[in-house]
Amino acid sequence: MHQQVSRIFFGIDIAGFNRADRSDGVGIVMRRAIYDALQRSLDSAEIPPECYELLDRGDGIMTVLGPPADIGGLIRTTVPTLAAALHAYNKLAHQSHRIRLRATLHCGQVVRDEHGYAGRDISHAFRLLDSPELRTALAESKADMVVAISDTVRRLMPPDSARRALTPVLVTTKESSAQAWFTEVAPDPALSR
Repeated sequence: MHQQVSRIFFGIDIAGFNRADRSDGVGIVMRRAIYDALQRSLDSAEIPPECYELLDRGDGIMTVLGPPADIGGLIRTTVPTLAAALHAYNKLAHQSHRIRLRATLHCGQVVRDEHGYAGRDISHAFRLLDSPELRTALAESKADMVVAISDTVRRLMPPDSARRALTPVLVTTKESSAQAWFTEVAPDPALSR
């Protein structure tokens, strides 16, 4: 019998990964860039590698985090550091190599079996990441990253400026609709160096 455990899901996905002007070689460069940026952002929050798994999605990554990772650390440190690394990469990248990311942050219960993770909460994280509403938000934004935060995560956030900056969006998933909260992530200039 498999046991349910609580986990945090932080997913990122490269917009337009398979565009006609992007060869497989460009895709490899972009994948390396997001892996490096994500690793740097997790390190910045002092989350040890044994506390998370990176699930490769081809054009993105779903990070499944256990303790001691926490929502506050991800929002305060990991997300801004990722945005700063993305900004630094894009400043030097050729136009066809520039990366824009959709991201999602959710938490809940998951079951681990011999094939990986399963459960409604990880499915919800994937559906937020792939939602038409998040795709549209990034397409209409000037930011390089837009994050969909689940209602579950928002309720866990302190009532600070980060929470007040969230925009409510009703997201349509395969089976239903769900409340989510979107935010554009501008890089902190101090982190972009």
